[in-house]
Amino acid sequence: MLDDFDIDFIVDDDETEESIFYSEMDFAMSRNIAQNDLEPDEESVKTDNLIYDALHNSLTHLEKCDIDNCFEGELPTYFEAESIGEIVDYAKNKKIKTMLIFVGGNMQMSEVQEVVDAIKPYCTAECMNGKLLFGCTEEELEGVVRYRMLLALEQQPQQPQADSQEADDEFDEDIPF
Repeated sequence: MLDDFDIDFIVDDDETEESIFYSEMDFAMSRNIAQNDLEPDEESVKTDNLIYDALHNSLTHLEKCDIDNCFEGELPTYFEAESIGEIVDYAKNKKIKTMLIFVGGNMQMSEVQEVVDAIKPYCTAECMNGKLLFGCTEEELEGVVRYRMLLALEQQPQQPQADSQEADDEFDEDIPF
């Protein structure tokens, strides 16, 4: 009969921390995981910075739940401009469903309201009824204004029927075989 003290443990001396590290690296390499894949892309970094500024550096009070409710189920797109004209040009022929706009520079809230008024024609009713968040901050940069936005656009219906009609018109001739 075996006593509890008769059991020997076998320890592999080759299994050091260094060899464990390299085996994990080999595993990662075998899975074709590159270091660049683990780093965030530029747009997600800008998005994170915008959300941080809106929550912590805004003259208006915004909460995380406000942003979550605004973009629930939507995948927002980041956009940055230096003038209201650039924003209007970007919004033309689009319908904005939800938006967070954050203005940085030596701005006043009345100037932020001018931006909101300029893009109202390009917003859906849903956007104007609580899906539009805005804020601004006073930065030390004089004469520089930066408009940063997260927006979710309404999907415009595709017009495949018109394209297929044009394609049908091209092949109206009967081709003998």
